[in-house]
Amino acid sequence: MKSRALEYLIKDPLLHMGMIEPIRRDTAEILYAEIDGVLMKEEQSNAYMISVDNFEKGQELINSILKCSLIVAHQKYMIDYISNRFGLTEKLECVQAAYMDKTKIHTKEELEIRQLEPNQIEVILKHYNKLSNNEIEMLLKNGSLFGGYKNHVLIGFIGNHLEGSIGLLEIFPEYRRLGYGTILESYMINKTLEDGLVPFTQVEIENKKSIALQKKLGFKISIDKLYWLF
Repeated sequence: MKSRALEYLIKDPLLHMGMIEPIRRDTAEILYAEIDGVLMKEEQSNAYMISVDNFEKGQELINSILKCSLIVAHQKYMIDYISNRFGLTEKLECVQAAYMDKTKIHTKEELEIRQLEPNQIEVILKHYNKLSNNEIEMLLKNGSLFGGYKNHVLIGFIGNHLEGSIGLLEIFPEYRRLGYGTILESYMINKTLEDGLVPFTQVEIENKKSIALQKKLGFKISIDKLYWLF
């Protein structure tokens, strides 16, 4: 199943990096993998992930799921069917960005970067509201969030989402436009490379500033879109 899934996904590795990496990290339960599509469930985030060659196969695979509150579809023609079947009302349209190089990024040593602790949850919730309190708690417990410190003062943070993508980049207002976002993301890229993994992230299509940052750091950006439904 694993090899069959990767054989399908590698036909468009950039678009599918968010599915490929969980398989490589052994956090994916592969539910279907054939020449016409892949359906899997990422076990850390409990997110279903689907990519198919045609609507009929997608419909068949979606019908095999009894309950779903979070799913990412890689074809636009699946959105309405998935949303209607599971009563999902929210949608994020994203591009996939992946750092396909193996070379680490040289970074300025302006910040001290270290893992954030569970007792720092309040400062994260104060500045970041895109995830539930429970998800933030899990990320802190897993050691997946990192803070940047300037003169021993926390100025922002970054981390990995539960399924492995780089995200949660937040620079506090008074420290913006000083290049600290670039430093924090470069740190995450280098850390991911050290772990033998591919750095990847997903960016909402209207977030032009973030897309520009990914390009500046050497990420390749998918032409096709993916769609988070919840």
